[in-house]
Amino acid sequence: MNLQGDFEGLFLTSILQLLCNDQKTGLLRVTSGENECKVFFEAGTIVYASGSQKEARLGYILRRDGIISAEQLQKCLTLAREQKLSLGTILVDKGYVTLSTLKKYNTKQVEEILYSLLLWKKGKFEYKDIKLNLEGMVITQLNPMKLILEASRRIDEMSVLNTVITSDNLVFRISGQVQNKEDEIRLNANEWRILSLIDGNRTIRQIVAQSGYDEFAVYKIIFSLNSYGLVEQKEEVQLSDSTGKEEYSAVITVYNDILQAVVRNIEHELGERASSVFNEIKDDLTDDYKTIFENYHPSNHVSSNIKYMVSQIEAIEKGEDESGKEILINGFNGYTTLVLEKIADILGMNPMQTILKDIENIIGYVKKYHAESPEKNRIVNDITRIVYNITTQQGNSNPKRTKTKGIFSFFS
Repeated sequence: MNLQGDFEGLFLTSILQLLCNDQKTGLLRVTSGENECKVFFEAGTIVYASGSQKEARLGYILRRDGIISAEQLQKCLTLAREQKLSLGTILVDKGYVTLSTLKKYNTKQVEEILYSLLLWKKGKFEYKDIKLNLEGMVITQLNPMKLILEASRRIDEMSVLNTVITSDNLVFRISGQVQNKEDEIRLNANEWRILSLIDGNRTIRQIVAQSGYDEFAVYKIIFSLNSYGLVEQKEEVQLSDSTGKEEYSAVITVYNDILQAVVRNIEHELGERASSVFNEIKDDLTDDYKTIFENYHPSNHVSSNIKYMVSQIEAIEKGEDESGKEILINGFNGYTTLVLEKIADILGMNPMQTILKDIENIIGYVKKYHAESPEKNRIVNDITRIVYNITTQQGNSNPKRTKTKGIFSFFS
C-alpha cells in the first residue's frame, strides 16, 4: 500500500491510526518545511523513528538528562562516524551507558520525536509498504493509540500556551522582579535550565535548539516562568527610516543575530578557533572600520556591542558624507563577507550550507516581520547577495580562485 498527500491539523493522527489498525509494516515519511521525520512500522507497531531536528537526537537527550557528558558524546559521535556504527553501539561499547539504559532512552527519543511530529500544523506525508531491516538496531514497541491520546492532550494544552508564546521567533528577557523574588523562587532543574538560556537575545526557537528539550516542554516552562513574573516578552527593535541611536541599535541587532548564527554553527567544528576568526579578519578592514569593529564580537552581549559601536559611529559620522546608518550597514556587509569567506576557506562548502541556510532564515524573518523601510530593504538585499556570492565562489572554487577586489566592491 502506498499513501501520500498533504496534511493539516490532526490529520496525521488519522494516518497513524490507519497504519496501526491495518497492522502495516513499512515507512511513513513526513515533512514540514525543513523538518523531516521518518516513522517505521512493524505489524502495526511503531518500532523506530528518526527526526531531523537536533533536539530529537538520542545523544542530545542523554546529555540533557546528565547520563553522559558533552565530552563523552563528542568522542562517541566521532567514533561512530569513523567506524560507521550507530551512536548507541559506541556508547554501550565504551561503557558510558548500559544496554537497558540505551533501550529506555531509545524509547524516550522515539516518543519525543512523535509528540513533536503530531504538533506540526501542516506538511506532506508519504507511506510505503517495505520490508524493514532491523538488524543491529535498538528497536522499541510503541502503541500508536497511546501516542495519539497523549499528543491530543498536548495539542489542547499548546493552544493555551500559544496565547502567551505566539511565535517561536519571540524573545523573552529576565524581568526586574527576579531579584525581589529570590527567596520565593522554587524552580526545578528543568526550569532553571530554560531560565539560564533566557537573555533577551535568544529566540524561542534558539532556546529549544540549545536546551535539548522538545518544543512543547520549552513552551510550557516559559509559560510558567512568565506566569511567575520571572520573564517577560522583549519588545522588538524595528528597522525604520528614523535616525539616531535607536536606529543604530536595530541595525546592529540584526547583523549581530546573523553573526551569532555563524558562531553557533562553527563552535563544534573549530573549537576555540571559532572565536578568534572574528578578530583575525579585522586586519583586512580600513582604518575607520577597524575603529568601529575594534571591540565588536558576536559573542559579546548585544548591548555592549551597541554601546561601543554607536559611540564610534557618532564620532566618525561628523567628518563623512555618508550617514551613520550607511557607514554601519556598509561596515557590517564587509565584515560579514570577510567572516564567511574565511570560514568557507577553512571548512569548505558542506558545513557552509547550514550556516548560509540559517542566515537566510534570519533574513526571511526580518523581511516578514520588520516594518517597511529603506534600511530593511537594503539589509535584506545585501545579505541575500552576500549569501549568493559566497555560494557561487565556493561552487566554483579552486586553489587559485580570484578574490574580490576589496571588501566593498561587491556592493558597488
